[in-house]
Amino acid sequence: MIDKETVSLEGVLRGEARQRLCRVKATRTINYPDECPDPLSVSYSRCDIVDSDDFPDGRYELEFDGHKLRLTKEGGQYQTEH
Repeated sequence: MIDKETVSLEGVLRGEARQRLCRVKATRTINYPDECPDPLSVSYSRCDIVDSDDFPDGRYELEFDGHKLRLTKEGGQYQTEH
Protein backbone atom coordinates (compact mmCIF):
# COMPACT_ATOMS: atom_id res chain seq x y z
CA MET A 1 0.00 0.00 0.00
CA ILE A 2 1.22 3.50 -0.82
CA ASP A 3 0.07 6.53 1.17
CA LYS A 4 0.64 10.08 -0.19
CA GLU A 5 -0.12 13.29 1.66
CA THR A 6 0.93 16.94 1.70
CA VAL A 7 2.69 17.79 4.95
CA SER A 8 4.16 20.88 6.62
CA LEU A 9 7.53 20.39 8.30
CA GLU A 10 10.11 22.51 10.05
CA GLY A 11 13.49 22.62 8.36
CA VAL A 12 16.89 24.28 8.54
CA LEU A 13 18.21 26.23 5.56
CA ARG A 14 22.00 26.69 5.38
CA GLY A 15 24.33 28.35 2.91
CA GLU A 16 26.12 31.53 1.87
CA ALA A 17 27.38 31.84 5.49
CA ARG A 18 23.78 31.96 6.79
CA GLN A 19 21.37 29.67 8.58
CA ARG A 20 17.72 29.88 9.59
CA LEU A 21 14.71 27.78 10.52
CA CYS A 22 12.05 27.55 7.81
CA ARG A 23 8.71 25.95 7.03
CA VAL A 24 8.66 23.31 4.30
CA LYS A 25 5.63 22.05 2.39
CA ALA A 26 6.20 18.65 0.77
CA THR A 27 4.45 15.58 -0.57
CA ARG A 28 5.30 12.61 1.64
CA THR A 29 5.01 9.13 0.14
CA ILE A 30 4.98 6.16 2.51
CA ASN A 31 5.29 2.65 1.09
CA TYR A 32 3.95 -0.17 3.27
CA PRO A 33 4.61 -3.84 2.49
CA ASP A 34 1.47 -6.01 2.30
CA GLU A 35 -0.46 -5.84 5.59
CA CYS A 36 2.55 -4.57 7.55
CA PRO A 37 2.14 -1.61 9.96
CA ASP A 38 5.78 -0.49 9.54
CA PRO A 39 6.69 1.44 6.39
CA LEU A 40 9.19 0.00 3.94
CA SER A 41 10.21 3.49 2.80
CA VAL A 42 9.37 7.17 3.28
CA SER A 43 10.23 9.74 0.60
CA TYR A 44 9.47 13.39 -0.11
CA SER A 45 8.82 15.24 -3.36
CA ARG A 46 7.72 18.73 -4.37
CA CYS A 47 9.54 20.30 -1.43
CA ASP A 48 8.92 24.05 -1.18
CA ILE A 49 10.11 26.58 1.37
CA VAL A 50 6.94 28.38 2.46
CA ASP A 51 8.30 31.46 4.22
CA SER A 52 10.34 34.22 2.58
CA ASP A 53 13.77 35.53 3.51
CA ASP A 54 16.37 38.10 2.57
CA PHE A 55 19.10 35.55 1.79
CA PRO A 56 21.16 36.31 -1.34
CA ASP A 57 21.00 34.18 -4.48
CA GLY A 58 23.37 31.22 -4.21
CA ARG A 59 23.65 27.58 -3.17
CA TYR A 60 21.92 26.22 -0.08
CA GLU A 61 21.18 23.01 1.77
CA LEU A 62 17.75 22.28 3.22
CA GLU A 63 17.51 19.73 6.04
CA PHE A 64 14.17 18.38 7.30
CA ASP A 65 12.94 15.14 8.86
CA GLY A 66 16.37 13.52 8.45
CA HIS A 67 16.57 14.37 4.73
CA LYS A 68 18.87 16.85 2.98
CA LEU A 69 18.34 18.63 -0.34
CA ARG A 70 20.64 20.88 -2.29
CA LEU A 71 18.96 24.06 -3.48
CA THR A 72 19.90 27.02 -5.62
CA LYS A 73 18.30 30.42 -5.06
CA GLU A 74 17.97 32.50 -8.23
CA GLY A 75 15.92 35.65 -8.55
CA GLY A 76 14.64 35.13 -5.01
CA GLN A 77 13.25 31.64 -5.78
CA TYR A 78 14.60 28.34 -4.42
CA GLN A 79 15.00 25.49 -6.91
CA THR A 80 16.09 21.91 -6.27
CA GLU A 81 19.46 21.08 -7.83
CA HIS A 82 19.38 18.10 -10.19
